[in-house]
Amino acid sequence: MAIIDNNEPKKNHRKTRENRTNATFKLHNSEKLAIFAGDMKFERVINGKDHLWAVRDLTKPKNELAMLFDTWNDMEYLMQFFIDTFNDLKEHFHIERIRDAIEDTLDDAGELERLILDIPFTDNLDELFRPLGSADMVLTELTREKARNWERAGHASWLRVYAIRLEENVFVITGGAIKLTRTMQERPHTQEQLNKLNSCRQYFIDNGVFDTDSFISLTEEDEL
Repeated sequence: MAIIDNNEPKKNHRKTRENRTNATFKLHNSEKLAIFAGDMKFERVINGKDHLWAVRDLTKPKNELAMLFDTWNDMEYLMQFFIDTFNDLKEHFHIERIRDAIEDTLDDAGELERLILDIPFTDNLDELFRPLGSADMVLTELTREKARNWERAGHASWLRVYAIRLEENVFVITGGAIKLTRTMQERPHTQEQLNKLNSCRQYFIDNGVFDTDSFISLTEEDEL
């Protein structure tokens, strides 16, 4: 099932959902549900608020969202990434200079971070996150979602933050990526993010999570 980043009108992006909580998505052999157990936990992104969470690998210094923005502000990382993906950059975005790609990424990362974390934007995350694909548009629970700077001037934003939506304005961040191709399956680093989304969603289903209260109960059990 190809995940295509459609630019559907914002006002319609949740209207067609039906009650299909138990919809399943194709799991790949590289997917391991164990990544959400043992050495993993869920962290509040903003202290004192229960609307935004992120997966945290306890072997790493920060949660997925924090590491994502660190990476997108790392000049050395961005240089190597765009060298490795230069053909995609030219083919899909018609950008010929890596320097321009790096500057665009730094600017876009700052704006996306503001849209996710700053008031009043963080109180209206449903305006920023949209269903990942057509299968998610017919769900009412545990939808896979993507966020980007939808209003970016010039070329479309290639930065993505991926999350599971628990209920209105409540999200669990699973990761993110620089997405230069049409579908997530076309490159290993975006396929990995799709695997993480599917794994996290399945983990929630297996552990009876379907809304914020059941998610909070799960996190409290993990702390016992």
